[in-house]
Amino acid sequence: MRIRTLPLAAAAVLVAMAVPSHAAGGSKTLFFANEGASGTSGCTPDYVLDKAPAGSPCSSIAVGAQGTGLLGADTFSSVKKSVGFKLNAGKALTGTVYLATYPVVSGTPLNTLPGPVTADITVTINGVEVGTVSGSGQAVAPNSDVTIPLSLSIPKKLNKAVVKSVDVTVSYKTAVGITGVDYSETNSSKLVFPTS
Repeated sequence: MRIRTLPLAAAAVLVAMAVPSHAAGGSKTLFFANEGASGTSGCTPDYVLDKAPAGSPCSSIAVGAQGTGLLGADTFSSVKKSVGFKLNAGKALTGTVYLATYPVVSGTPLNTLPGPVTADITVTINGVEVGTVSGSGQAVAPNSDVTIPLSLSIPKKLNKAVVKSVDVTVSYKTAVGITGVDYSETNSSKLVFPTS
């Protein structure tokens, strides 16, 4: 009995067709940033999501606990040049948000101060709310942050949708002093989107 064999190149093509490709798709990262101006008399924030972290801390005073007190919310919106990619709803949207308490005087050796922070982080894509992650913690040393990891399932109706806008609202529930998102080089808050 004679056994027929395929040439090596033909066999490789058949194997490639039979095995699903994992090379398809990838990810897109958007960083939290502040494009606003900062000066001696204060700052004017312009919170954005961009291709790189940037800006100086520019947050308002937040004092409160368990959702009551002088607490507010910051919204970060994508800039036009950072979007335009296609989503893969088969994978989770991930990321990390670092929350910090800042000194009253910027430019000091202390970038952040110890303190408790609790916040709800809500992600919206193309006007569709993806979900909310709650996190809390205590920064126990200078120049340390409260870290909140994100992992959210993307609604199926956004599968293969071209991303036109992303908004992230950080609502503070507990804070002491000047509190906000950290977008420094060492602790770059970011979102990672699975793409198709």
